[in-house]
Amino acid sequence: MSGRVRVAVAFADARWGRRFADRAALLRFQERRLTRFLAATLPRAPFYRDWAGRPLADLPVVDKPAVLADFAAFNTRGVTLERALAAALEAERSRDFRPQLDGGLTVGLSSGTSGTRGVFLVSSAERARWAGVLLARVLSRESLRHLLDPRKPPLRVALFLRANSNLYGTLARRRLAFSFYDLLAPPAAHLKRLADAPPDILAAPPTVLRLLAEAQEAGELTIAPRQVVSVAEVLEADDRRAVERAFGVPVEQIYQATEGFLGASCPAGRVHWNEDLVHLEPEWLDGERRRFHPIVTDFSRTTQLVVRYRLDDVLVDASGPCPCGRPSWSLDAIAGRADEVLWAEPLAGGAPVAVFPDLLRRSFTLVDGLRDYRLEQHGGEWRLRIDPAAGAGDIQTAVRSEILELARRLAVRPPALRFEAWHPEPLGDKRRRIRCVARPAVGEPR
Repeated sequence: MSGRVRVAVAFADARWGRRFADRAALLRFQERRLTRFLAATLPRAPFYRDWAGRPLADLPVVDKPAVLADFAAFNTRGVTLERALAAALEAERSRDFRPQLDGGLTVGLSSGTSGTRGVFLVSSAERARWAGVLLARVLSRESLRHLLDPRKPPLRVALFLRANSNLYGTLARRRLAFSFYDLLAPPAAHLKRLADAPPDILAAPPTVLRLLAEAQEAGELTIAPRQVVSVAEVLEADDRRAVERAFGVPVEQIYQATEGFLGASCPAGRVHWNEDLVHLEPEWLDGERRRFHPIVTDFSRTTQLVVRYRLDDVLVDASGPCPCGRPSWSLDAIAGRADEVLWAEPLAGGAPVAVFPDLLRRSFTLVDGLRDYRLEQHGGEWRLRIDPAAGAGDIQTAVRSEILELARRLAVRPPALRFEAWHPEPLGDKRRRIRCVARPAVGEPR
């Protein structure tokens, strides 16, 4: 089967073939696929040969360090970490992401926002299936009508990322004009390219979407995408508002990681888990059972196995069924990474209290005139860099007030705050607004 046919089959199956009457029907489908995967695919990876025939719940939970420590044991092609890294790093240096390993394997390298860069392998068949499912989940009805109408020009997609991949090249088709925008290139060059070929779909990290929105409002850019999609970073409320104001369309989200295509947003704004591809187990982080780390099993992959893999993302569970009617598990938010959780001393004593990033972001959105910020915890001290908008008032006082109010609501001691000078970061760096560099030591003076 050719790659083009595989993309079309995967698209049709994901768009029209997997319509479940209710959640019970979805879970029955998932169980059948998961059972087949555990029986036929799992034993092909050396790490799991001794676990053949065991139910999923008996298998070990693994994480990125465990996989990188024995990379060849987690894939079915015997590719070592050294070989995969060499190919990925050469692509990074040359900015030529087309070369593949033997047998048509694509090697990808994550950005390493959690401290260690992840490496992943994808076969040509998996690339085609990924492309078909992604298009099925992301294309709006209007975009799909455009794509299928031979009288119209190809549907233009502009994707801004730090690194290209054969994965994204697989999206390019006769009716789909896919353009990669390298974040390491000068921003002015991007504006010219966008002006010369205005995209129908604009996909970029929120940092970049915000810059493009500001250029649009300043008259430096005049494009009218029918879809705007946020990728690669947490989409925060201030960025969403600015981008939607500039382009006049809602911002959609794709939730994708080294571990696979995990979810996409629906018309109601929630991110739905791809439960027809990936099994999800929540590791709850709070007593209310709202925030959790996901433990994922991708039963659609056959090259590098992702089985009971614990991500350090912090996700916020949605409350109640989604208004869109889809039966798949939905999220209120992708709050961030584990190292974006800060820690505070409770007023009543006892163990440190987690201050989750979604709560911190909400506090910052309440500060009028705050354009951007960076917050790092260094033990008992929180270090802040803030970027006020033109003409803003006393931003430091306003920020301090909101953090004190959050501490009051959480019943924790207010942190020691230290304000530092603001400096912009390179466009190619993934934005980390909140980060715990070092947790406070027990008994550390404030």
